[in-house]
Amino acid sequence: VMEQLLKDGRVRRGMLGVDIRNLDDDIAKALDLKDTAGVLVSNVRTGSAAEKAGVKRADIITAINGEKIEDSNVLRNKVAGTLPGTEIRLTVLRDGSPQELTATLDEFDTAGASKADPQKDKEPGAEGDSGKLGLSLQPLTPEMSRQLSVPPGTEGLVVTEVDPSGVAAEAGINRGDVLMEINRRTVTTVEAAQAALNSSGDKPVLLLVARGSQVIYLTVR
Repeated sequence: VMEQLLKDGRVRRGMLGVDIRNLDDDIAKALDLKDTAGVLVSNVRTGSAAEKAGVKRADIITAINGEKIEDSNVLRNKVAGTLPGTEIRLTVLRDGSPQELTATLDEFDTAGASKADPQKDKEPGAEGDSGKLGLSLQPLTPEMSRQLSVPPGTEGLVVTEVDPSGVAAEAGINRGDVLMEINRRTVTTVEAAQAALNSSGDKPVLLLVARGSQVIYLTVR
């Protein structure tokens, strides 16, 4: 860091371009994983180093340059501590099979980094109810996509109401979130959401949610 400050007058940090979360027992069960080693990719940003390297949503990053990745903080620190333009080797688990990918890191834009407000410009009303989750849902429209500032191309169901005593509220689902997948099945209608829930059996339910510019995985029981 000191060398960078003396040379450039600022610290340059690498960026991979993924949204990630730690694995836990519920996610491991939902994905039929043997353990919770690695970090789950919930979103790959368009044009990013990760996309160019071939990283895909639902990949599990288990190592960088052969060093094990135990949690999301380790991954963030390793990437941020590497200079932009550096080539790194990623080990990912995809559908149960390990793969080696090579990524050339982008530069993290500190000035442009911001967090979207998932509660901004919420849509009232609902067209359907997902009773098992305790949510009211309606299909996402282009106008709602703009208001909620979700990533381009997002499809799914907008959460218009959350039952405070329901399992979704307990899992952290908020009004204004966009439910994109249930157990890795795309859901764009309330009927599709109900069908996906009905087929989940006794396993924890894995939800893919767009929250402002972020895409995250959550689990509910």
